[in-house]
Amino acid sequence: MTVGRREKNKQQTRDRLLSAARELLATRGSEATVEEIAERAEVSRATFFNYFPSKDALIDALYAELMELFGEVVDAMLDERLSTYDRVVGVFTDFAQTSAADPDYMRVVTGELERMYAASESLGENSHLFTTQVRRLIEPGLEQGDLRTDHPVEFLAQMVAAIYLSTMRYWRIDPDLKIGEIFERAGRFAAESITVH
Repeated sequence: MTVGRREKNKQQTRDRLLSAARELLATRGSEATVEEIAERAEVSRATFFNYFPSKDALIDALYAELMELFGEVVDAMLDERLSTYDRVVGVFTDFAQTSAADPDYMRVVTGELERMYAASESLGENSHLFTTQVRRLIEPGLEQGDLRTDHPVEFLAQMVAAIYLSTMRYWRIDPDLKIGEIFERAGRFAAESITVH
């Protein structure tokens, strides 16, 4: 199916808004306004609201992008013949590498997401999306025989997700933490906690 010019233009405008938001959040943090994002994307404020009903909705879209990227990392790990331990450490290491490439943006976006979800009912839904990806990552360990079986897989996925998210939170609030080091250590800890030794 071919995409018409109108749909293509709409997608390009949406992409420009997301790109402008990424740039401004990295440089201005949560202070970046809808007006600044629209101006950077070279659209009107009204056009911004045609695509996103609020700044929080745009942050949600950025979260969806991050979750899509996380899903791709999980897919890549599952495509390789890796132990559950190596897959878990791999996703932690991937976050560290991605964040090290653009730490200011990642700090702001993860902080904004936490702020939004703490004040809304979407926290549970977004946590579930993340935990579902983690579960996909570790569940093959049952067949491989290297995943603990004394707890349900869902519980193990929740614990890995909790370690991941709290490590992200500590890194976000303490800029002196060495992201590569702390995420690798957290990944090893999470992996050791759920695998058979």
